[in-house]
Amino acid sequence: MEYRVIALDMDGTALNDEKKFDERTKLAIHEALAAGKEVVFCSGRSYAEMEEPLKEFPDMNYLCGESGGLVFDLKKREPIAMISMPQDMIDIIEEVVGERDIMAHFFKEGKAVVNEDQLSRMAHYQMGVYQESFLRLCTPVEQVFDYQRKVGGSVEKLNLYHTSTEEREKSLELLRQRNLQANMTYSEIASLECTALGVDKAAGLQALCEKLQISMEQVIMVGDADNDCPALKAAGLAVAMGNANSNVKAVSDVVVADNNHNGCGEAIYRFLLGREWKA
Repeated sequence: MEYRVIALDMDGTALNDEKKFDERTKLAIHEALAAGKEVVFCSGRSYAEMEEPLKEFPDMNYLCGESGGLVFDLKKREPIAMISMPQDMIDIIEEVVGERDIMAHFFKEGKAVVNEDQLSRMAHYQMGVYQESFLRLCTPVEQVFDYQRKVGGSVEKLNLYHTSTEEREKSLELLRQRNLQANMTYSEIASLECTALGVDKAAGLQALCEKLQISMEQVIMVGDADNDCPALKAAGLAVAMGNANSNVKAVSDVVVADNNHNGCGEAIYRFLLGREWKA
């Protein structure tokens, strides 16, 4: 099988623990693109959160963001696919959030929308590592659920950031009790990702494959966390980072170096380009 595409998760995968790209990883990405392969960031991030990292890769053509909710043509600067959550789903999530201490993060037509009074307290919601980028990139509003009712439009994804894993488990149980018809996945330390039913990274990559007129068998997926598992299972080759959790390693074909030691570069050279890789 000739692999045409390599899809790289961002946090914990293409980015190291300091949320930066290893210079060797950047070089490997550029070499793959120059060789006519497609390198695609397949991330849970919104387009707004990806614009700055993408400046380092003007040669990249596509993005699979928002956990598959937004597939974007970077050259034409337009969506290939954008799948919205229905309003009744958002209403159920609002009921579960209620007066609890939860930070709701809307992924809205590529933008990141959050409550202004929570924006400076990311560490309280176990998301302190993202504090700087959220302050720069998010759109603050008084109340995200009220804002959505007022302006309407697409919400491709809704993240709930909790103060603890126990609170996250409570949210998941309450949403299940209300029979929420959605994809719900744990991420980060205490976050819960919600997308429309059937929307995940695998679905996003499938939409991209249809655009490129190739099969998923020609895709390599590289990841580290539970929200990568659907795409890992669907890809022609599933690659787990050395720092990946046990669920990811269990569904993967191979394991490479961790995100602090150029694991993505290893995957690109060994499996996409068929070259020797040196640690």
